Amino acid sequence: MRGALTCNECTFNGGYPIDAERSLAMSSAGLTDDAEKALESRLHNAVLIGEGGDARGALYLLRSTLNGCCEHLGNEHLLTLQAREKVAHWAGEAGDPLFALEETELILKARRRIQGNDHPKTLYTGHTLAYWLGEMGHLDRAVALCREVLAGRAKVFGNRHPETLYTQHRLACWIAEAGDAAAGAAMLRDVLKNREDVLGDEHPHTLATRHELARRLGEAGDSLAAATMLRNLLPVRERVLGAEHPHTLTTRHELARRLGEAGDSLAAATMLRDLLPIRERVQGPTHHRSLNTRKELALWLMRVGDYDQASKHLNELLPLCSKMLGPSHPITKEAVEMFEEVGARDPSH
Repeated sequence: MRGALTCNECTFNGGYPIDAERSLAMSSAGLTDDAEKALESRLHNAVLIGEGGDARGALYLLRSTLNGCCEHLGNEHLLTLQAREKVAHWAGEAGDPLFALEETELILKARRRIQGNDHPKTLYTGHTLAYWLGEMGHLDRAVALCREVLAGRAKVFGNRHPETLYTQHRLACWIAEAGDAAAGAAMLRDVLKNREDVLGDEHPHTLATRHELARRLGEAGDSLAAATMLRNLLPVRERVLGAEHPHTLTTRHELARRLGEAGDSLAAATMLRDLLPIRERVQGPTHHRSLNTRKELALWLMRVGDYDQASKHLNELLPLCSKMLGPSHPITKEAVEMFEEVGARDPSH
């Protein structure tokens, strides 16, 4: 595990603050009302920046906001915990999922101790930790934690509350990732109906479930149906979110993949070749989703017989995957297998 998050004089260690007495004294004295309101506003604005597609811009503002929380409120103030959580999340979205996982795990311990297991904020942090566990390939843990959070959210909010549906959506995804795509797709159909009823057809969360349902149908073997759904979804995401929003780019990536699996390898390679520089510009060349697009491009280049270009991409990809994701991550493992396949065809590679 990397070192705990540090900001100015505030050092976090295992979710427990060094200066808890100072934090309590400041809060009790009532000296921080104006500062707290200003920091809350900065947190809100940073999240809006991130949700608009600029994870790195959000992270820049969040880090300075966290420093302000530490200075004015203390390490264990609830707004400081919220700032830490947002820093962790947007650091992950900006390309450091390992830090996001480790820091969110510490924050969950702190929230359970301070606020209790069933507090809505604790459940939110548990949901977020499950997400980063899944993103880093710890699927059994992601599924187990999602089930725990889902039960808690259903009890606190009700079965059709947006927060409950959010965790149900994630649970379905991790079940599918763990190998049961059909079960994941069945759960996502239920989530989609509820999200359409509760949120509306074009709410970003509804569109996310449409994307995931298409993806899981493809994984369950119906690549043509998945490609059709994704082709219909793409212009909606472009209109609602923007053509270069990370979620829109994810749908482009998935559409290319499913077209390839449906038999059009050349279209898949062409679409991914066009997508890669956009993703690297928007999300960064070492972002885990940029790495996944490069890996997928190499795969479809292999399928159309362009092993030279595939080898070039894999040579660039493998050290980045090892550094950013680690050797046990699914993307790294797939890239290693592909590199071995290329080498078996031509030992010079």
